[in-house]
Amino acid sequence: MILKQIINLFSSGKGNRMKKHNLKKNLTVEYKYNYFSILLPADHMLPQYQKAHMKYDKYLPHLIKYIDDHSTIIDVGANCGDTLAGMVVVKKNMTYVCIEPDDVFYDFLEKNVIRILENNNKTIIYKIKSLVGKSISNVSLEGVGGTKHAVPDSKAGNYISKKLDSILSDITCTEIRLLKTDVDGFDYDVIDSAESIVLQQKPIIYFECEYNYEYQKNGYINTIKWLSSIGYEDYIVFDNFGEIMIRTSDIQQIFHLIEYLWKQNMEGATRTIFYYDILAASEKDKEIIDKSVCTY
Repeated sequence: MILKQIINLFSSGKGNRMKKHNLKKNLTVEYKYNYFSILLPADHMLPQYQKAHMKYDKYLPHLIKYIDDHSTIIDVGANCGDTLAGMVVVKKNMTYVCIEPDDVFYDFLEKNVIRILENNNKTIIYKIKSLVGKSISNVSLEGVGGTKHAVPDSKAGNYISKKLDSILSDITCTEIRLLKTDVDGFDYDVIDSAESIVLQQKPIIYFECEYNYEYQKNGYINTIKWLSSIGYEDYIVFDNFGEIMIRTSDIQQIFHLIEYLWKQNMEGATRTIFYYDILAASEKDKEIIDKSVCTY
């Protein structure tokens, strides 16, 4: 998730923000990687955040170095393909499944996949336009600055979710080794919709943990409890700048951190950070996680 709140903190006022957004909404910028570049909306904040914060959105491209070639990576909430691009630079011999529901972001994703594959015939990339979830449906997508979030039960809601299990049943792919989800507040519902995949293949799961309502907070807690009950015992919590906060097998520590941030969301404590990214892994991936943490 892009740091929406930081935009508010460092902008000079709502009027100026809206003027800037209106000027930029039809423009694009080119963001360069090692041997290709991707296109982003001009108001997309990724370039600025990666320039300001050295580890922002950098762990997954680092982690993927330790995952076996020819594995499958699932990217739910693929946005414009920026996380995809970061991973492909590091590991080409993979199958990437990129899922994005938003019309604008999906259009950029399609263009960027073409750019990524122009000089690369070793990578397989599937693009799927869909909202992913189990219980959250009938939503609209709202937001600016390179990020959008679902608004459930919206009068303008025209996005109906599909379970990840169902979406992936139509794709022929190798073993799923990593499931990444970044859908601004409903990542627990994405994981819940992948019950069969998670139970059968135990992929490494990397998800954003952002919550503005109590039902979202409880959703993350319940999903983490379920993951723990089926053998996910290795957790890493990152702050929203990409820095590791803790690595633990005790999910109660994660729940303490969730409450810590909840107090800030309820304006009961001084703001320090805005959300977490959480990695969950089972015993079979301990060696991979050990290596990735030691060299991150």
